[in-house]
Amino acid sequence: MRDLGHVQTNFEKQASIYDDCITKLIPKYREQNELIPKLIPFDRERGLSAIDLGCGTGILAYLILQRYPKARVIAFDLAGNMLEECKKNLAGFEKRLILKKGDFGIDDFGSGYDIAVSGLSIHHLDSVTKRRLYQRIYRALSPGGIFINRDIVLGKTPVLTEEYHERWRDYMRSCGEDGKMWFNKYLEQDTPDSAEDQMEWLKEAGFTEVECYWRYINFAIFGGRKAG
Repeated sequence: MRDLGHVQTNFEKQASIYDDCITKLIPKYREQNELIPKLIPFDRERGLSAIDLGCGTGILAYLILQRYPKARVIAFDLAGNMLEECKKNLAGFEKRLILKKGDFGIDDFGSGYDIAVSGLSIHHLDSVTKRRLYQRIYRALSPGGIFINRDIVLGKTPVLTEEYHERWRDYMRSCGEDGKMWFNKYLEQDTPDSAEDQMEWLKEAGFTEVECYWRYINFAIFGGRKAG
């Protein structure tokens, strides 16, 4: 398994500026946020148990807590400073939020969840660890549970991947960011796989109704359900 120490260090440093930067680095970020809660199929008054793997500053946990007033969410992250930002951002939901520090690639994150989400985080894991993680998420879900992953992905071919990367660099430059610098950080830290491969791994893990719900260049939202 890849050493994530450098990833943890970088996110500890970036925690305080993460929310200010993210829309300049991730195309259509707000559009993604609008879609993700709509993909969750449960009645809003149901008391749900959810986990946000790699919660960062807490956006996906927030979207669940806001939409489901009886839900409880575990926010799980590698970086302590990210959890502190999450705690501040979600202060109004403190009675329904639990913060946990750990590496979800190897650490136990519990079970009995109706919802598991992850945002821009699983791409830090290598392919073997991703496949194992999807198996672990499947086991952690209750029957009828759903998993939704928003992440950086590769194209179906190297040519498409390079085209997507160029468009991504252009986007960051158009937002006033140093596209080359951020892209080099991505190359140093991240090990993405294609959405197509990952959806196959979800099926192998046992998920049904596996689907790519949204896609734009090298960003995708995909997931599946555990049969009830």
